[in-house]
Amino acid sequence: MSIAFSIRLNILSLPLVVIFFFLAHLFKFTRVWLVLMEEKKLSLFEVFFLYARTTLVNLIIPFKLGEIYRIAVVKKVTGAIKTGVLLVLVDRFFDTMALLILTLPFMIFFGNGADPVILALSGGLLAVLAFYLFYAPSYRYLNKYLIMTKRSGRALFTLEALDRANEWYIFLQKLIRGRSPLILLSSLLGWIMEFAALKALAGVFDSSFGINAFITYINSILSGEKSRIGFIYNAMGIAVFAVLTVVLLILTETKREREDAGHEKITGHI
Repeated sequence: MSIAFSIRLNILSLPLVVIFFFLAHLFKFTRVWLVLMEEKKLSLFEVFFLYARTTLVNLIIPFKLGEIYRIAVVKKVTGAIKTGVLLVLVDRFFDTMALLILTLPFMIFFGNGADPVILALSGGLLAVLAFYLFYAPSYRYLNKYLIMTKRSGRALFTLEALDRANEWYIFLQKLIRGRSPLILLSSLLGWIMEFAALKALAGVFDSSFGINAFITYINSILSGEKSRIGFIYNAMGIAVFAVLTVVLLILTETKREREDAGHEKITGHI
């Protein structure tokens, strides 16, 4: 049994597509902003510019390989590679958790069988969660064991590696402490709005769009093969974020030129 919802609003669905599209990205941006709140030197504008250009690259490059670019951009603006890596890790973790919360119940009770991609995402999520939960006690045990019983160069190297890993773990906790419920809520709302946008877009073409079609859309994101609705939605995203990126880049350069001119003026007076 599958669930499908038919919409036959034709062109009247276009305003809904636009509204839900921007709402989806508003919630996705909120998730990134919540994680980067720890980087107090970044303004809201800078985080939005970061989100716009990295989202554009992610929409253009398939298989979510644009996340590599996101890591590089975050490292450039924060000066720390761990911030970029952990931002992407947290962003993907909560994004995947929200997706599974919304799709697994439908797949289990109403779907046409287990979807391999959804199952793979579930396994990956559980593996990451298990690592996070078991890391702290494992670190304490290994650290104590190596200090108490080992004196070799390999043991010292392992201790140094554990200390570096623990720094990342502590920083990861700082990024999500007290904010994880809001990050998850933003992820849930983002996916709900994206589903609504795709549903409305399907309505423009007098097509039906249900949970099975949505799972197919998720598969297409990871495989790079787009359905008609997915292709149009992706093209719309590229166009919107290309314009946003150019506008934000112009604003950033204008602001920088004004700051440089003001600094030169002050220096000249001195």
